[in-house]
Amino acid sequence: MDGRTRTPALVAASVAAFAVGAYFGTRGLAVARQAGFADLAQGFPTGSLRAGVTLLPLAAGGLLAVVLVAVAVVDRLPGWPVALTGLALDYLAGGVAFGRGAGIVPQQPLTAEQVSTVLAMAVGAGLALGGALSALARLGPPRRWPVAAALAAGLVVHPGVADVFRLAVSDDYQGVERAWPAQAGVSVLAVAVAAVLTHLDRPAGRAPAGPARIGPVVVTALAAVLTLVGLVVRWWVVDVFRLSPDGLAGPRRARFVESVAYFSPVAVAVLAGLVLLGYAYRTGRVVAARWVVLGFAAGPLLFLGLRLIFTGQRSQAYLVVLAGVAAVLAGASMARLRPGLLPWDAAGLLLAALAVPLAAPAIQAELPGTANLVVSLPSAVGLGLALGFGLVLASAGPNAVPAGRGVIPGRDAGAGPDAGTGPHPAAGPDAAVGPHPAAGPDAAAGPDTPARTDNHAGRVDGVDAEPGPAAGVLALGAAAATLSALALAPTLLVGLSTAPAEGVALTVPVLVAACAVVLVLLFGFGRAVDRIRRDLRAEAAAGSNT
Repeated sequence: MDGRTRTPALVAASVAAFAVGAYFGTRGLAVARQAGFADLAQGFPTGSLRAGVTLLPLAAGGLLAVVLVAVAVVDRLPGWPVALTGLALDYLAGGVAFGRGAGIVPQQPLTAEQVSTVLAMAVGAGLALGGALSALARLGPPRRWPVAAALAAGLVVHPGVADVFRLAVSDDYQGVERAWPAQAGVSVLAVAVAAVLTHLDRPAGRAPAGPARIGPVVVTALAAVLTLVGLVVRWWVVDVFRLSPDGLAGPRRARFVESVAYFSPVAVAVLAGLVLLGYAYRTGRVVAARWVVLGFAAGPLLFLGLRLIFTGQRSQAYLVVLAGVAAVLAGASMARLRPGLLPWDAAGLLLAALAVPLAAPAIQAELPGTANLVVSLPSAVGLGLALGFGLVLASAGPNAVPAGRGVIPGRDAGAGPDAGTGPHPAAGPDAAVGPHPAAGPDAAAGPDTPARTDNHAGRVDGVDAEPGPAAGVLALGAAAATLSALALAPTLLVGLSTAPAEGVALTVPVLVAACAVVLVLLFGFGRAVDRIRRDLRAEAAAGSNT
C-alpha cells in the first residue's frame, strides 16, 4: 500500500484497525487481568500463591509484548495477514476456553489445556496488534493518520464494542460466552478485507527489505524479564516476611507486607518503562519518547476500561462510546494540523486520571443513577484525546514535528517522493531542520528530531521501503502499555475495592499524573531545543550573507 492508496483500501484499513484495537483491549489485556485476578483470588498477600497459576499469566504478558514488537519490526512480514493469523489463532483458543472451561482457576492446579489457551491468547494478541502496527507503518506518512485514529478509537471504546456484541447475541450477561466468537468473526472478516485490498494496491516496484532490527525486540525482552523478575521478587519478599520466625504476624509486620505487595509493582513498572523510554529516545527522540510515556500511562487506564454497563443504562453507555470516538478524532485532528500547539496527550491523561478514584465503591454509593457516567465519560474523553493525539503524532514518522508551530505532518521536508530539497512552503521556518534526507541516515538527527534510520532502501512510490523503524517506535509504546498493565494489575484490582483515603486507590492516578508532567516537560524541552536550533540557523544564514 503506497502513499497514493485508493480510498476503499484506506477505509478498509481503518475499519480493520478499529477492529484490532477493540480486540486487543478485550483479549490482549485479559492476560494482565488474569495476573491481577490470580493475586486477588488467592488472598495475596495474606495467603500463599500457587507458583504455576501466578507465573503463567506473567510469562504470557511478557511473551505478548515481545511478539508484538518482533512482528512489527520485521519488514518482510506482511502486516494485515499476520494480524489475521493472530485473530484466527485466538479465535480457536478462545472457542476452546469458553466451550470447555479452560480459564485459569487460581484455587486449582493448571492443566495443559489452560496453559495452551493462555499462551495462544497472548501470541494471538501480539500477532494481531503487531501486524496492525506494521501495516500502519507501511502506509505513506500522509495517509497514516486515519488508520492510527481508528486503532486508538478501538482501544478506547473496546468495552463498549464487547457489550454491543454481547447484546447482539443475548439480552443478559449469559451471552458473554457467545459474544467473543461473534466479535472475533467480525474482526477476522474486517482484517481479511483489508489484507486483500492492501495486496491489490501494492506498488509494482518495491525496494528490498532492509536488515532486521533486533534492538527494539531485545529491549522489550529485557523490560519483560525485569517485570517478571520484579513481580517474582515481590512475591518472595511477601512470602518470607509474612510471618516472624516464631510464626506470628504483628501489626507492623502486616503493614510492611501489605505495602510491599501493593506498592512494589509501581517500582517494577517504572523500571521496565524507563528501559523502554531510554531506547525510544535514543532512536526516535522526543516524539518516540512521548509515545512510550503515553503508552506506559495508558496501560493501566485501558486495563480499567470505561466501566460500561449497558443493562438498564444503555443510553449512558452509548453516550460514553460516542464521546470517546469524538475525543479520538479531536486529538487526531490536533496532531495532524497543530501538533505543536499544546501537549494534548498530557491533558487527556490528567482528565482520565481524575476519573479513576471516582470508581471506588464508597464514592459510587453516593452517586446513584449517574455513578457509571461520572466515571466513564471523563475516562473516555481523556483517553480518547490522549491516544488519538499521541498515536497519530507517533505514526507521522521521522518527519513529525514534536514541538513546532503547527507544521502539518507529511508536508515537511522529505515527506514524499517529490518533496525536493527544501521545506514545504506551508511548513514555516521550523521545517528546514537539517539537510535533505538523502544526505544520510543521521544527517538530520538533532536533539529534538528523530534519527533518520529509514533511508537504507529509500522510498518507492511514496511508501517507506523499510517500515520497521516507524513500526518499532509504535510497537514500543504498545509494549509499554502491555507491561505497565501487567505489573500494575494487582494494585489496580485492590485499589478498586478500597476507598481513596486508604492510598491504594490513588496510586495509579498519581502515577498517571506524573506521566502527564513528564509529557509536558518533554514538550517544553522540544520547544526549547527547536528555538535554539532556529537561532543557530539564523546566525549561520546571516554570517553566510555577509
